[in-house]
Amino acid sequence: MKKETSDHLFDKQFKESLTKDSLKKFPEEKTKDKESALAMLIGYVLKWKRREIDHSHIAEKDFQKIKHESLEIFRRSSSSGFTIRRLPRIAAAASILIILGVASYLLGEKHFFSPGDMQAQVIEFKTPRGQQSEVTLPDGTFVALNYDSKLKYHISPDKKLQEIELVGEAYFKVTHNKSRVFRVITPNMSVNVLGTQFDVRAYPEDNRTETTLLKGVVEIKDIPQKEAPVMLKPGEQWRYDKSTGKDNVIQANTNLVTTWRTGEYHFNRQPLNEIAKTLERMYKVNIHFRDAELGKEVFSGAAYKDDNIEKFFDLVNLTIPIKVQRDSTDIWIERK
Repeated sequence: MKKETSDHLFDKQFKESLTKDSLKKFPEEKTKDKESALAMLIGYVLKWKRREIDHSHIAEKDFQKIKHESLEIFRRSSSSGFTIRRLPRIAAAASILIILGVASYLLGEKHFFSPGDMQAQVIEFKTPRGQQSEVTLPDGTFVALNYDSKLKYHISPDKKLQEIELVGEAYFKVTHNKSRVFRVITPNMSVNVLGTQFDVRAYPEDNRTETTLLKGVVEIKDIPQKEAPVMLKPGEQWRYDKSTGKDNVIQANTNLVTTWRTGEYHFNRQPLNEIAKTLERMYKVNIHFRDAELGKEVFSGAAYKDDNIEKFFDLVNLTIPIKVQRDSTDIWIERK
């Protein structure tokens, strides 16, 4: 059975055989076994640094391929049965390759960064429409990313602060650390925690930004036109309305807030045009309202990933008479 690139990278003998002279064999190896050659290149960059590579051996297009292949290895490792626990360094290193083209992780050994290397380095995770992902960050934080979301993990020499940028929605389970603040930054606020479980929803196209606390304590800061931070207790949800610029805190059903992780959404008196944005990310479609006023109608109900989108519209039709037309990924909705 022919080995894939990832098989080579997890082979102890293969890793130990890599030396700084290994890449002299790269052009020849590439003609014989492309998977082995690509593993050789990835392994080399993981073990040393790209700037140490003799560019007479490696073409720029090979580095473009390493980024693509590293992402694929990372996706496979994060969705497989053994998840990131078995592959903490290869997953993180592969992610760094995507962003930087270099990595300062030692393959199979303790990772290291020099102070200069750690400046402005970022690991980025993305999920497209219709796809969710679960990852464990280098600091041990568990993250579940919802559809069409992006997370940037900043690698910093400051051991007292860990910053994350989020666009979209994510559930966080942060490892408790009294000496370090974990901060999630979104366009409309930032969340500071020491160790807790919470959900942040911050899609740029949505009218509302939300943070729901499941366990622990969080502090919400940098709220537009508001100086005082907001402290949340377990079971509370902070909401910010972009159209009015107002925020408030409500009691939330935390069991329903994170059901998106299993492909289930619950809507409580939400406008159809806001619900449509969730459905677009969930089903990879584009929804259009022929009547703008129809989009303002509120609806309560649930959508399930395992059901087709037509079933959801049948449910809406029970309380709001609608007619639905579909052309491939475009869906048009009007009143009956």
